[in-house]
Amino acid sequence: MSRPQNRLLLLLLLSITLGTTNGFAGGSDSKSISGAAEATLEQDPHGLYLKTHTKSYELAQFAYGREGSKTVLVEGDVTHRWLVNDDIGANGDQTGTVKLTIYPIYMNGHFGSAMATREMPGDEIKLESPAGVNVITYGCCQESYAETELSLATLKTLYVRSDGTNFMTYTVLAKPAMGRLIALYLAMTPADDEVLGKDDSSVALITLEGEGEVLQRIRVLLSGDKPRETAMGWSTEMGWKTGSGKLEQHTVIEPAKPSRPLMVWKIGDSRTIELPLVNDRLDFASAKLPPGVTLKPLPR
Repeated sequence: MSRPQNRLLLLLLLSITLGTTNGFAGGSDSKSISGAAEATLEQDPHGLYLKTHTKSYELAQFAYGREGSKTVLVEGDVTHRWLVNDDIGANGDQTGTVKLTIYPIYMNGHFGSAMATREMPGDEIKLESPAGVNVITYGCCQESYAETELSLATLKTLYVRSDGTNFMTYTVLAKPAMGRLIALYLAMTPADDEVLGKDDSSVALITLEGEGEVLQRIRVLLSGDKPRETAMGWSTEMGWKTGSGKLEQHTVIEPAKPSRPLMVWKIGDSRTIELPLVNDRLDFASAKLPPGVTLKPLPR
C-alpha cells in the first residue's frame, strides 16, 4: 500500500474510532474543552471526496518569562479532503489543514482563554515539549516532507526543516549558558512557496534559533535552469569544521577564548558553502560559496 493510501486509511480509522461529539471551545474559567471528530463523504462536479476531521489534546509545559514555567493544553485540529477514485495513490499531493490552539491550565482546576491560535497547511501534529510543537507536511512523488517547529508560547515559526536534514547546535558558555540550533530547509517539499517564496532561484533556508526565538534566517539562491530541481540533488551533509577535517554536529563557544567556528555544508563533490560564526551569528558577508550560489539575509 502506498504512503497516500496508508495516510487515508489511518485518518479514516481515527475518525471512526473517535466518533463525533458535540462540545464547545474552552475559555476563561472553563473546566472542559471538547470538539468533533468525523469522516464525511461529499460529492461535487469534480468527483467524490472523503473529508476527515480529527482532534487531539496534549499536555505540555515550557519556560515562560519570570513565572519560570507554564503548563498548557495543546489542542490540535487536522482536516483533509481526499479524492476518492479507482487509484487514490495516484491523486498527487493533497495537503491538509492544521489548526492549533494553546490553552493555559491553572492550578484551581480551570482552563484559561486561548493564549495563541494558528491555522496552516499540514498533515500531522507532533508535540515536542518543551521545545515546541511540530507540524509535518507530507510530500508527493519526489518531494520530501517538511517539518515546521512552532513556539508553544506564541505558535510563531521557530524554524522549518526538510526531511533528511540534521540539526547543527552550539552552546555559548555565558551566565546562564545559551543553546543554539541551526536548521536547514532544502527544496523540494510541499512547503516550498511558503518557505522559499515564488522565486524559483530560492532553493534553501538556513535558520539560527535559540532560547525559543529566531535569531537569523538566510536564504540560499541558485542561478541557472530549474534551480530547485537541481538543488534536490544536493547533499545535506553539514557540520562544524574541525582540525581533522571531520564535521561535528555540536561545538562549544567560550567567550573568554576567542574563536571562529566554521559551518560547512557539503552540497556536492568539492562544492561547499562555508559560513563563519561571529558574535553568535552566521557571517554571511564572509561566506565562501560555489559558483552560482548567493546568500540573502531575511528578516527574523
